[in-house]
Amino acid sequence: MKRFIYTILLAMGLTMTSGCADMMETMPSGEVDKQQILSDANSIRVAMNGVYSTMYNRINFVTANAHQCFGNAAITLNAEVMGDDMVHTAEGAGWFWKAYCYEQRERFTQTIQQCYFTWKYFYEIIGNVNYILSAEKTAKGDENELKDLMAQAYAARAYAYFMLIQSFQQTYKGHEQLPGVPIYTQPTTSFSKGKGRGTVQDVYDQINKDLGEAIRLFEESDIKQAHISNLDIYATKLLQARVALVQNDWEKAAKSAEDAMKKPGCTLLSMSDAVVTKGTYENDTKAWTTGKTPFNSVASSSVIWGAEVLSEQCNVFASFYSMMDACTSVYYAAESPKCISNWLYSQIPDTDVRKGWWNGDIGITADDWTYGANINYNQHKFQWKDQAAHTGDIIFMRAEEACLIRAEALCRMEDYTEARAELLRLGERRDTLYSKRIEKLTGNTQTFGTVGTVTTLLDEILLQRRIELWGEAGRLFDILRLGMPWTRSWELEDGTPSNHSNVLSKYSEYAAFPSDYIECILMIPQKEIDNNPEIGPEDQNPYIQK
Repeated sequence: MKRFIYTILLAMGLTMTSGCADMMETMPSGEVDKQQILSDANSIRVAMNGVYSTMYNRINFVTANAHQCFGNAAITLNAEVMGDDMVHTAEGAGWFWKAYCYEQRERFTQTIQQCYFTWKYFYEIIGNVNYILSAEKTAKGDENELKDLMAQAYAARAYAYFMLIQSFQQTYKGHEQLPGVPIYTQPTTSFSKGKGRGTVQDVYDQINKDLGEAIRLFEESDIKQAHISNLDIYATKLLQARVALVQNDWEKAAKSAEDAMKKPGCTLLSMSDAVVTKGTYENDTKAWTTGKTPFNSVASSSVIWGAEVLSEQCNVFASFYSMMDACTSVYYAAESPKCISNWLYSQIPDTDVRKGWWNGDIGITADDWTYGANINYNQHKFQWKDQAAHTGDIIFMRAEEACLIRAEALCRMEDYTEARAELLRLGERRDTLYSKRIEKLTGNTQTFGTVGTVTTLLDEILLQRRIELWGEAGRLFDILRLGMPWTRSWELEDGTPSNHSNVLSKYSEYAAFPSDYIECILMIPQKEIDNNPEIGPEDQNPYIQK
């Protein structure tokens, strides 16, 4: 694995100040003396800020196709388009199209596609925070400040491993002994020896260990979050709740989610704050107007963790909003609008404020549409904050997710009264009639995967999760963890067919896809297999469904 580890090491220089980068370049054999670079709290803070910048402002992970490689939001969007709730209307410029059509997996030998990007991106984060953590006992400075910084590093490593294991292997439950991903907890150099895949259980053990250490250090330091881009104890608690949900540890999921919602000043979006004003686009004149949405600003009341994007930091094309906002002069989304599935949209009552997050049926099908946002079911939830400057913040975590996790966990534990109360906290802020809709619901059985009729409280919670977190949570990850068959093919009650532009009919053997379908997980990049002696061709994820 020498060459791959070396890539990670060099990338660390890109996350620091120019002075640090120069220092790295002059060290012999590419080796770094961490005592010189990470000698005090200030230099460690600079390094962590570099890690955070990587999460939304780096595109040079790959040598081409870089415009679909913009950090955390790119990984989440990839998992969204691979699912059932987001419709990729047309190929357009091609970004994320191969993921939507399930053609990216076969390109694992390339260093310009999603398999390679996802692997390299998260291992770069891991490589960088491992260097930061290696200075835990030697760095000088205020003790509490150092604890806070190390807590952030532990949390960032847990996040990276959690995203890796969800991307490259089946969900935790029932697959604990399947191959995981290599675990590195020490700094790596050009002379470091590669590691094998281990097991899924090994990876989750490391994730939970890192989360526990991060929370301990956050509690001991008792330092307030310096900026919304920084991981803090509340974001770490929500990450812990996400992990616990996947592991079916309902008690921990409920408690951690509850703790996450205690962030000072953080409240669920009110009904008025959740209103989205749609932008407009005129096909004839190519003129657009800016709308308004709470989902492009870290100043929104429910944000727990996110990236504030300043005008000098924005990358117009390699960005989440270039892929999402079709009311714009940036043609990516305008050539390939992202739409909600017509089935999911049909589940939203007219009294629900979220009905306005999408177009609905405006009488312009994909056959009639030519360009821009004027198409049935186009999304307006995610819009540029400033069209002219092409800026928009990236929200990584909201309190609404914590609320939904807690509701689900309580329901799984058969505490239906508390689960309904938790769900109502969100529902009454979205739908004026919501309390009437759930007052008699009970039961913790999931009765359908993609389409069906809500018959249990758990059904309702999972449906609300799909509506509220559309475009944010990575729908494929939920498909995997929930273990229910899923599909892109259906008919509405009036006979209208699915609005998916690709119902994956090439997999004719499946009327509904099994949740553990191998196409849903990525292949290990060939470059890793070539360069890591501990991972051979026999360790690759299966290529053919058995």
